[in-house]
Amino acid sequence: MASVDLVITKEIRIEAPRETVFPFLTEPELMIRWAGTEADLDPTPGGVFRVKMTAEATAIGEYVEVTPHSRVVFTWGWDGAPADGVPPGSSRVEVDLEADGDATILTLTHTGLPEAAVGEHSGGWDYFLGRLVVAGAGGDAGPITIGG
Repeated sequence: MASVDLVITKEIRIEAPRETVFPFLTEPELMIRWAGTEADLDPTPGGVFRVKMTAEATAIGEYVEVTPHSRVVFTWGWDGAPADGVPPGSSRVEVDLEADGDATILTLTHTGLPEAAVGEHSGGWDYFLGRLVVAGAGGDAGPITIGG
């Protein structure tokens, strides 16, 4: 029986140039404006990716690829190996940034998730990418209102 490669793909448009959006994926003080309350980031291949998203959820992985203003790839999983079966670094998130006039098209692709985790992660990316649309354009995304 062939395995099925489950893929989450999301695309958003941010009203800011790529040079403005890119640091929201690599700089802790900008990451927490849309994706969490704490961030420990070393945006170099093999560098740490750790974002405390809610009181109970901390995403952990490492950067795989960092191409300024156009692409960031990192591994992804959850501290404490929760019930969804996604331990730290066990899946992969690719983020591509494409210029669209004065705006940016961000495409996120998340692979390597177990089937049981796809729905929750898809909904989570919808929520957090919606926050990035606001923060990346210079707005205040407000406090995180999902999870704990």
